[in-house]
Amino acid sequence: MASILILFGSTGGNTELVCDEVLHIFKAKNHTAVMQRAENSSPDDMGAYDLCILASSTYGQGLLQDHMRAFIKSCSSKNISGNTFAVIGLGDNKYNTEYIIESAAILEKTVKDNDGTLLSPTLRINKTPVPHLETRVKKWANEIAKQLA
Repeated sequence: MASILILFGSTGGNTELVCDEVLHIFKAKNHTAVMQRAENSSPDDMGAYDLCILASSTYGQGLLQDHMRAFIKSCSSKNISGNTFAVIGLGDNKYNTEYIIESAAILEKTVKDNDGTLLSPTLRINKTPVPHLETRVKKWANEIAKQLA
């Protein structure tokens, strides 16, 4: 079974809520999975896992959550190249429709620009994730768990 790091930036708790659901699904499939806040992480942490999931909400004019933004700035191809990733992006079009879920695009670009591999399509959630926990989130996590088995 695979080892998975779910590395997230969350201010209001929605991103953490999604990541917690993903964590439970991976553990139920007998994968070794841990969740870690961006502010408590080092880019070197990512290399110790078969898969690293980067998750962040979108703030302001299309910015990553503060702690995730600082974490990503400290990353380089040394930490990302050759590693496998998945991305979760959250946003809310009531704040700014031009930059909705821009966090997903920023995280994907970071992985691609530094020669990392994206395992699956990104999970993008607009507005509250609660209605999607048992549907889209569960389906996305189960598909990844199956690929890793």
